[in-house]
Amino acid sequence: MSDDISTIPDFSDLTCTNLMIRLKMLLKKAPEGSLVECIVRRDQRDTIDVPFSRTGYDVKIRKIDTNRFRVSLKKKNSREVS
Repeated sequence: MSDDISTIPDFSDLTCTNLMIRLKMLLKKAPEGSLVECIVRRDQRDTIDVPFSRTGYDVKIRKIDTNRFRVSLKKKNSREVS
């Protein structure tokens, strides 16, 4: 995980629906164990947190500004999923 947020895609201009579609596509293409990161708005953060954490992803969200959040998603190993 890089501390340089300029290398992380900013999806704050997407609708929540388009954001979810984009994230699902990125996660499907990502190698096992790799992180998918993006920058989102507050309303998008709320949309991401519960659905992904319930479906086998480790979700980490860090506030970087008033209305901007850095989201990291990683698929949990099958042993970690309850």
